[in-house]
Amino acid sequence: MGRKFKVYLDTSVISYLQQEDAPERMKDTLALWAEFEAGKYEVYLSQVTLDEVGMCCEPK
Repeated sequence: MGRKFKVYLDTSVISYLQQEDAPERMKDTLALWAEFEAGKYEVYLSQVTLDEVGMCCEPK
């Protein structure tokens, strides 16, 4: 297997996982997330992104 692409996620990507008012973006993001879970990419998050997600009033 070749080298994996490294992907940096920011808060906007994570927010589209449950963005029901943008169904096409949500669908695309869920498909991308499935690729992350399958190990296709090396995924990176910054502490800033983790902090922003942690401050959401709804669980993420």
